[in-house]
Amino acid sequence: MSAVAALPTVLAAGGITDINPGLTIWTGITFLLLLFVLRRFAWGPIVGMLDERERTIREALEQAKHERLQAEKLLAEQKEALAHAQREAAELARRSQQEVEALRQDLTARAQREADAMLADARKQVAEELGRARAELKAEVVDLAIDAAAQLIKANLDTKAQRTLVEEYISQLPREKVS
Repeated sequence: MSAVAALPTVLAAGGITDINPGLTIWTGITFLLLLFVLRRFAWGPIVGMLDERERTIREALEQAKHERLQAEKLLAEQKEALAHAQREAAELARRSQQEVEALRQDLTARAQREADAMLADARKQVAEELGRARAELKAEVVDLAIDAAAQLIKANLDTKAQRTLVEEYISQLPREKVS
């Protein structure tokens, strides 16, 4: 009950709206002293910390911007390198295809030349064989004519008899000579 008993005494000393000049002066002095102490010892370090924090944030933003620009630059360089590599690959493929085509044409031309040479050799051999066969046939015909003439001279017969004699002679020849 003592707290309840003290309440009317405090209320009797002054109300909330009452102005107490001593209390007001001491409150002002305390406030000014607090401002001086805060300004002297706390305000500078607090403002310094805030300035340091602002500088750190600004530098972090600048660093992030710089890194973003570098990343964009690297990305552009990689894209250019990729495009360059694709162009080189396309050029290499085109050159390879040209080389393959040139090689194919070279091989085709070489095969054609070899075929033409073989055909010319074959024609030459056929012509030589034909010439030899004609020479052999001519020699055979000459031999036959000489034999027939010898037979005709021996018989010295008339035309009908000569024809009969030649036909007999031809029929007596082996089939290989006549063919």
